Amino acid sequence: MIVAVPVVILLVWCLIYPVTDYYVRLLAPEVIKKGVSPEKKICLTFDDGPDAEYTPALLKILQKAEIPAVFFLVGRKCEAAPNLVQEIRDAGHEIGLHTYYHQHSYLMFVYKSLITMYRDKTAVEKAAGRPVTFFRPPWGALNLFQYLTAKWLQLKIVLWTANARDWNLETQPDGIYHNLLQKVGPGSIIVLHDSGGDPGAPRNTLQALPRIIEHYKANGYQFVALQEICGNMKAG
Repeated sequence: MIVAVPVVILLVWCLIYPVTDYYVRLLAPEVIKKGVSPEKKICLTFDDGPDAEYTPALLKILQKAEIPAVFFLVGRKCEAAPNLVQEIRDAGHEIGLHTYYHQHSYLMFVYKSLITMYRDKTAVEKAAGRPVTFFRPPWGALNLFQYLTAKWLQLKIVLWTANARDWNLETQPDGIYHNLLQKVGPGSIIVLHDSGGDPGAPRNTLQALPRIIEHYKANGYQFVALQEICGNMKAG
């Protein structure tokens, strides 16, 4: 009996965390990882903001290139800088949720899983002044309680097709650019960062981004909004 208790605990833990995470990443049909169209359309997304130093600089690059993007925002950062959320909104970009504290899903149980998503939704929508329907879990990892909360809140779970690993300071601008070359194709969702990760890492992203945009435009790609690339996929 004593031996059975840790076995049961382990099985429950696996069901709540890695099993749900595996299902969401690889099997769940409603999770958005790539666009539905075979056309050469791709979507830029940015995680972990807003950031007072990097987000305004990023917005200038996107404005100059005349392309849309999606910003997955951390709730506590939105409460600290609602003006940045409004700048993102006013520039015509889409806004998504990225939890309130940006903690890994494996470190949270029922209450914290629910409240970090609900507080994020409340904070982001208050700052943006409009409803938000897209949600990306930090590190792309989702536990069972977050998955059920996403369904309750009618959120569309968004992962990605191409990860440039730009959160790592050692990934220099050339590395960010080359990391994407073999991963991006029609319908790709690209994940980059305007905050978070190693201190100073977003500077490399800002340096690499104009080259990335120029390359894909020159190869006939169109940068589009997430709403366009995911078509009529339903919320989780």
